[in-house]
Amino acid sequence: MGKMHAEGVTLVETLAVIAVVASVITVGIPAFQGFVATSQMSASVNEVVSHLFLARSEAIKRGTTVAVCATANPGDLDPTCSAAASLADGAIVFVDDNGNAMLDAAERRDGANLDPNPIAVFAALPDDVADNSSWGNGGGGAPFYAAFDASGFRVNPGGAATPSLINLQFCDHRGDVDTGGGIAAGRWLRINANGRAELITERARLQSPENPLGGCP
Repeated sequence: MGKMHAEGVTLVETLAVIAVVASVITVGIPAFQGFVATSQMSASVNEVVSHLFLARSEAIKRGTTVAVCATANPGDLDPTCSAAASLADGAIVFVDDNGNAMLDAAERRDGANLDPNPIAVFAALPDDVADNSSWGNGGGGAPFYAAFDASGFRVNPGGAATPSLINLQFCDHRGDVDTGGGIAAGRWLRINANGRAELITERARLQSPENPLGGCP
């Protein structure tokens, strides 16, 4: 009977396997991190769009002005609009009976239907998006406020002239990056006077002078 020999793995083979694994990790980890960042970006944009769509649809349904404002205390029992907050800190969707861009004590219930007011409260966006994004009415640094009337059109507090566009620029730690096919890592959301939203994903447009918020750095 012949002897059985157990063949081991040579040092050269072990080093080759380690080299292959290292190559896979080197390529795979950045790709996975990019996937996670893009998913987080999409979720953040969808969250803000949902604020606006909810406010507009509720304004049409209720036949009154419904607004979205930034809040610094979305987790409180009675959250309030805050001029010091950005949209990234959290948002309130509420019936704004007197059109003063604030959720007043008297408005804590919708008088017509005795429904709870605010209608909804949204939590803060992820830090990576919140810390790198820009929010403004018409491209300025004003506190965020968007309101819609019973027809779905935008209105401003106190009857002030409605700016043609609200611009919201979403960026993260990747900055000005083409993720492939001319698509930017960031996003630019515009809301016109008719209450319609346009989401711009093309890097060439987001980083162009057309964007009043200047593009992702």
